[in-house]
This record gives sequence, structure tokens and C-alpha cells, in this order.
Amino acid sequence: MDSIVIDNPRARLAHEKFDYLVELGRLRPGLPKRCVSLIAPAQSGKTTIIESYVERLNNPDALAKGEIPALTVTLGANTTRRQFARDVLRAFEKHGYNALIDTGTEAQLLSRAMQYMIDRKVQLLFLDEFHHLFHSDNKKVVNSVSETVKCLLIEGSCPIVVAGLKDARRPFDDNAQLAHRAEPHLDLAPLDLNSSKDKDLYWNFLADYLLKSEQIGAAENLQNMLDGDIPACIFEVSEGVLGAACNLVKEAVQVAGRDGRIRVTREDFVHATDSAILNGLYTRNPFLDGLGPIRARRQAR
Repeated sequence: MDSIVIDNPRARLAHEKFDYLVELGRLRPGLPKRCVSLIAPAQSGKTTIIESYVERLNNPDALAKGEIPALTVTLGANTTRRQFARDVLRAFEKHGYNALIDTGTEAQLLSRAMQYMIDRKVQLLFLDEFHHLFHSDNKKVVNSVSETVKCLLIEGSCPIVVAGLKDARRPFDDNAQLAHRAEPHLDLAPLDLNSSKDKDLYWNFLADYLLKSEQIGAAENLQNMLDGDIPACIFEVSEGVLGAACNLVKEAVQVAGRDGRIRVTREDFVHATDSAILNGLYTRNPFLDGLGPIRARRQAR
């Protein structure tokens, strides 16, 4: 179930924006590049959106030629300018290159990282967990790393996507020059069922996820969960975050599996939600009373 990817308007919009950055970069070789931020709460599907795009660009033919069209860099906590460069080089080492992450001065590490991006023909750089940058108490360090991102764009190595929690917006709020080089933020805020667009997105996403989960043999009756108030209860527990909704379904399937069953019941969702409550993720179990605060309408498909 972890491998299931559901096509949805938010993912398509993000991928279209990534495509735009890549194509613009291709048409402007050596010239300054653009960036965009992908702002998302935990479990919102940010990682799936990035990984599915990276998988598409990093096809076997490109990798066989020594190219890394899409490079994902995961920033660590309290990132400094030097650590930023090491994180980029470490991403190349994950692809099998000896990037000498512990050798050289800060300037040498940054220069090496930029050269690797040129040599490996990186078309799009993902800086994930970018909010970690702002866990530093040293504002000078924070500004320095933000300036580094701006310099990478000016140098024209490749366009950049910064991804993370809401603090990932801060470099654009605090640095007008960087903001001028950015596309409008991509925001994966929790869905609001007062919006008909969000309501349709949620219903279609959940229906597709349950269908695909059945198709891979996770359980045989998951589409029955679209009946009654269960979609509303799933929405309440997940608080409108699509990834959290998937995780709740997965936990219910696991509860049934531990009991030796391939059919999921409402009681399985009760236990799955209780687990979330024990982990401090939620405070109420709507599956117990059978009534969520909203009703997700069933539509003809």
C-alpha cells in the first residue's frame, strides 16, 4: 500500500510546475534559474509528489549515461552553509559517486557541489526538509544559507524546489531578491470540506486509493468503506490531510491482517484510530459513535 500513487489535481499542478522549471532551465542554459517552494504539513503527500517526479526524470537511460536529472537533497537540522554543501554532495554519494564530503573548505565544498550538478546534468534540485534551516537560533546562519540558494539560482546551475513545513516559506518572506526569483508557492494545506473543489478532491482520492488497495490484494472489501459515514470519519481523523487518511486506512488493514482477516470492518478503523490517539495524534474517535462532523457525499463514478 505504501507504493500506491494516486493521481490528483494537487500532484498534477506540482508536476506541471516542476516541468515548467525544467523546460525554462533548458531554454536558458547558463542563465539565472527560477525556484518554487512546496509547502506541506506532515503526511500531506509531499514526499510522494517529489519521489514520483524524481522517478520519472531519473529514468534508466539517463542514469546509465551518468546523468542525474533530478537530485533530492534532504537537509539536516541546524543546517549551516558548510553543512548545506555537504548535504548536496552526500546526495551524489547516494548515487555512487565519491564526492569527498569531508574534504575542503566551505567554499571548496560549495564549488564542488555546483560542479557535480553541472557534470551530472542535474535539471532540477529538490531541497527537502527546508524548514530545518530555521531551527537554527543564529539568524546570520539562516540568512547565509538563504543567500546560498539565491546564488545557486543566479549561477544558473539548475532550477530549485524547496520543500518542507510552513517555515520553508521564510526565506522568500525575508529575502526580496530570492522572492523575485520564485514562482508562486505550491501549498498542500489540509482540505476544507466547505470547498466543493476540496470535497470532490477528497472523495475521488479516497475512492481511488481504496480501489487500488483492493487491486493489489491488501483487502477485498475496501470500496465498501465508501458507504455511510466512514469517509466523513476518515476525514475527521486525518484532519483533511490526504497522507494521514491513507495511513489510517493502512492501519485498519493491518489490524484486520493481524486478526487473520482480508475483510476490513468498522471496528478495525476504531482500533486504528485508538492507536493514533495513543500516539497523541488525535483526541476523539468518531468511528465509535458512527457520526463524523461532516458527510462526504457519494458520487456516481
